[in-house]
Amino acid sequence: MDSAATAARPLLEVEDLHTQFQLDDGLVRAVDGVTLTIRRGEVLAVVGESGCGKSVMARSILRLVDKPGKITGGHIRVHTDDGVVDMAHADGPAVRTVRGRKVAMVFQEPMASMSPMHTLGNQIGEAVRLHEGSARRRRASAPSNCCAASGSRRPSGAWTSTRSG
Repeated sequence: MDSAATAARPLLEVEDLHTQFQLDDGLVRAVDGVTLTIRRGEVLAVVGESGCGKSVMARSILRLVDKPGKITGGHIRVHTDDGVVDMAHADGPAVRTVRGRKVAMVFQEPMASMSPMHTLGNQIGEAVRLHEGSARRRRASAPSNCCAASGSRRPSGAWTSTRSG
């Protein structure tokens, strides 16, 4: 595929996504018909009031919705060099080829977010090692590459308290 076609191809397509929670008090439609597309080089900000479904949408994309939540409709297409994986309908092994390798999330919850005791470089390098089993050289360059893509500079020795968002 040439570079123009690669740039035009979506990285992520979410189409009519629905995630619901069946509770004793009734049905909660936490995500109700979300559609979005993200292409290479694009940044998407999801903004909304507390409790409006932003985190449930992100967890749905990664298939990390806790019970009693369930993805009840739609498509979550992650485009890779090997093809397209629809995370809404994929089996466990297919999900694991995408989660952490192609799509990841830094959680906002204090107990699940970046550790204040380790540098960003150490944490990003560790995630790359766990998910890709990469060589030392790849792990060493991953923090800089990752943060450069987000507009941040020189992350390796930076502490999480020096970064926001």
